[in-house]
Amino acid sequence: MFVRNLLLAVGILSLVAGVVLSVVWLNQSATPTGQPQEAAKQAVLVTTHAVAAGTLLRPDDVMWKDLTASAIRPGNLVRGQISEAEFAGAIVRRDFAAGEPLIVSDLVRPNERQFLAAALKPGMRAVSIPVDAPQSAAGLILPGDQVDVILTQNFADAGVDPAIRSVAETVLRDVRVIAIDQTLNTAARAPSATRNLLPADSRVPKTVTFEVTEKQAERLIVASQLGRLQLSVRPLEVGAAPLSKPKDAEAATWAADVSPALNELARRRPQTGSSIESAIRRPPQVGMP
Repeated sequence: MFVRNLLLAVGILSLVAGVVLSVVWLNQSATPTGQPQEAAKQAVLVTTHAVAAGTLLRPDDVMWKDLTASAIRPGNLVRGQISEAEFAGAIVRRDFAAGEPLIVSDLVRPNERQFLAAALKPGMRAVSIPVDAPQSAAGLILPGDQVDVILTQNFADAGVDPAIRSVAETVLRDVRVIAIDQTLNTAARAPSATRNLLPADSRVPKTVTFEVTEKQAERLIVASQLGRLQLSVRPLEVGAAPLSKPKDAEAATWAADVSPALNELARRRPQTGSSIESAIRRPPQVGMP
């Protein structure tokens, strides 16, 4: 009796299962086959705005965008195969439109051999100079900054008037820094929030490399032999008019221009000998009316 009831229950369950499977199959068969299923998508790295050739890519220059498999081209940077951090600071070889997928063959990464040459604009040169903390603005200058290069000289000969013993002049204006030591992109440098935690020696650069014309390269090399070179950082001028060149931009700044006391010292100095002899011994004073 028990066995018969068990078999009856198994039969009923099998019948119910068969009915359920039949209903499911009929519902699937009734679904129109002509409707296209949603194609699988993958995220690729694209530009957030128009990017000109020679630009160093920053994190805000790129973003991930979902594309269908048919829209992905060979060389596109697909999420999962690469990370955006690998291409931060890379240089683009050609112009990219806003939203255009990046292609690996059109990028030069910082660790690649031709990176420095790719960073230079056509006709430009790369020249490096040794620097220390005061010369390099205490290590606060980064690749991509625009700077002025100032030459300072000291004429310490005993016969030189103190009023013209020291002089400063700007030898290069608005030149681009393309490398600090061996670093050619800002992404590889420590973030500003943690940079102060590093030892001072690791933050202060030893060399700075500029992008200059051939003539500017010659001026920079000669200036480095004449005296001490220091850098003056220019402001970011995004969306602003460029700085106007002052009327006295080419004039050198002498010691007497900075310290009127030197002129007063020259006035108070005892005059010895004839006026002609005094004029020969002491160069003309700068900044005097």
